[in-house]
Amino acid sequence: MEKTRKFLERNQAVFTSILAVILAFMMVGLLLLSSGRNPVDAFGYFIGGAFGNIYNFADTISRVIPLLIAAIAFIIGAKSSVFNVGIEGQLLLGALASAVIGFGLDLPKAIHLPLMLLAGMLAGGLYALIPAWLKVYRKVNEILSTIMLNYPAFFFTHYVVLNVTPREGVIPATPFIKESAKFINIFPGTRLHAGVIVTILVVILAYFFLQKTSLGYEMRAVGLNQEAARFHGIPVEKRMMLAFFMSGCLAGLAGAVEVAGIHYRYQDQFSPGYGYDSITVAMVGLLNPIGAIFSATLFGALKTGIIDMAVFAEIPRQLVTLINGIVVLFVSAKSLIQSKFLQVVKGKKTDALEKETA
Repeated sequence: MEKTRKFLERNQAVFTSILAVILAFMMVGLLLLSSGRNPVDAFGYFIGGAFGNIYNFADTISRVIPLLIAAIAFIIGAKSSVFNVGIEGQLLLGALASAVIGFGLDLPKAIHLPLMLLAGMLAGGLYALIPAWLKVYRKVNEILSTIMLNYPAFFFTHYVVLNVTPREGVIPATPFIKESAKFINIFPGTRLHAGVIVTILVVILAYFFLQKTSLGYEMRAVGLNQEAARFHGIPVEKRMMLAFFMSGCLAGLAGAVEVAGIHYRYQDQFSPGYGYDSITVAMVGLLNPIGAIFSATLFGALKTGIIDMAVFAEIPRQLVTLINGIVVLFVSAKSLIQSKFLQVVKGKKTDALEKETA
């Protein structure tokens, strides 16, 4: 019993996040019951719609790809005390830049596809340097600056597809990219493409960079305590600028991967909020690249499974927004859940003893 208690205490962050998600779905179940619907049937349709067959599973993974890359973008910044809330705008600019390279050049695939992805990364990274400079050298709160900078990115991309590269169609878009700039499709008839390999590499490299390199250690040290890091000779400002740039690069890569694997051109307003959802994904994943895999899968499933839930259980599709909001609410209340979790794990006597000691 004592070993189990110590194990739960050591991994309290993981169990708290899992508990937050469970409580969120319990709350959704209660809402469904109150509206006269069967939550068991609804969640059954949800799971079937997300993972019920190879086509649904592939569609879910295709949604996970941009979410996971964008979540890693947020994690890289957050580890250095840089909260990049402008991932959505950086993602859009990265997608547009990659589309321009994709349709504007005619190169061998071995050069064209990597160059297209690199263009997306540079567009996102360079745009992220604006709030980085404002934070480091003008002490402007990066949460406010990055949120506001989402709007210029949105309207700029909107202007480009309407006036610079207009194409006839219902949705404003750029011309289609060349075949040499496209990811190969892994399962014919599905949306799953080879961009999943890029995503796996991003997760592995991000984890290795943060945990196994001296530069990653310095960035984490800056995130934990800037003054202590500066005292030990770490160039705090440079590390924060680097974190912002890397975060923007990964956000741009998420957009470029979507263009190369799904849309094959830049479509106006193609993102259903991947940049914003990625923040929640990163939080639920405990700001850990490995944990983000599980949380991205959850939110990817929400985007696909909710369709079957809406159709077969006659539930409004807007419920996915409600589920996201409830999950965010419970994750935000993590400290409260964690304190209750520890109280249960340690036992009331232990808790009372600690209070007396304090």
